[in-house]
Amino acid sequence: MKTHFGIRLLIAPFLVVGGLWLHEYVQALPTPLFVIDNALDRSIPFIPWTIWIYFSFFVFIASTVFRVEDKLFWQFVASASLAAVIAWTIVLLLPITAARPDPALIDSDLYRRVYTFVHKADPFHITFPSLHVGVTWICNFLLWDKSGRGIRIALGVGISLSTLLTKQHLILDVVGGVVLAWFCVWVTGKLVRTRVVASLLD
Repeated sequence: MKTHFGIRLLIAPFLVVGGLWLHEYVQALPTPLFVIDNALDRSIPFIPWTIWIYFSFFVFIASTVFRVEDKLFWQFVASASLAAVIAWTIVLLLPITAARPDPALIDSDLYRRVYTFVHKADPFHITFPSLHVGVTWICNFLLWDKSGRGIRIALGVGISLSTLLTKQHLILDVVGGVVLAWFCVWVTGKLVRTRVVASLLD
């Protein structure tokens, strides 16, 4: 099944915009929140400029969506969708959050504005598991055997670390995101190898 570039161009924004809207909607539902506060996460410094690495997630995902062959494209869609459903279920059952630095205390006017925007876009800040990390590693695991793995792993590690250095996530969230990614790619990999699905993707 050949997926035209234009189809991908339509699907990608729908997944991003629809996913972000649903993410915020689901995060608004649960109360109370379980606030996680530990010495290990507090020891990680807040480094404002790493927000640009955090934002590079969107470029990383787009480069996957528009460059991979059809079978991997649809497996990515299935894996990311499954990851979202699982993450949102966890959000409803175990809503974990953590304190974030107040943007008003940031010296740089630019970063003060950027972090104010980020916090407003994610007002409920339920952190576990990190879909930012999860979807990043879905891309990495799907393309594990492809050329350029070293660069992709470096980007994946950088994006994952940026979620900590921007104080958007906790270590627990990052670990949860990686495990979630592996599980979803494993499940969808089993699915695409079934006779019925394989015949649809050929």
